[in-house]
Amino acid sequence: MKKFVLFAVLILTMIGQLAAQDLTSVDFRLRDVDGNDFSFQKYLENVRNDGAKGAVLISFWAMWCEPCKQEMKSLVQVYEKYKDRNFHYLAVNLDNPRSLAKVKAYVRAQKLPYDFLLDPNSEVFKKLNGQSMPYSLIISQDGKLVAKRTGYIAGDENEIEEDIKKLLE
Repeated sequence: MKKFVLFAVLILTMIGQLAAQDLTSVDFRLRDVDGNDFSFQKYLENVRNDGAKGAVLISFWAMWCEPCKQEMKSLVQVYEKYKDRNFHYLAVNLDNPRSLAKVKAYVRAQKLPYDFLLDPNSEVFKKLNGQSMPYSLIISQDGKLVAKRTGYIAGDENEIEEDIKKLLE
């Protein structure tokens, strides 16, 4: 009986992981740093309609998270290299509502070329199973989760670039 229960738990876990890998049914609505509304499904639809293979990197970060800021800075070259090949970068900030003015000022001062969204209550972060930061998801243009990363150390941008290249080939 114990073996059957363990087997059932294993199967249910695997099914849950497979289902979590398809983000086509996940939609979230946030505002960008300028106050404009954003829908993930509309964004993904635009990526698909571009005609070429595509990839989306969603990266969750906060002002107090130095590895998050290092990751964003280190990926500028990767973004610039692949943005014309249908690569998109969504940087989702998790700072609280009182810090949002600092977020906008930081984004402008750093001249980072990404799309910046605000998730001040961490709802999307939790919805996408985020636990610690930086937390990044690489998604194919058809909404499939290809890679999930937590944390950042110098050099990780090379692995991220490899994941992106595979999707764009």
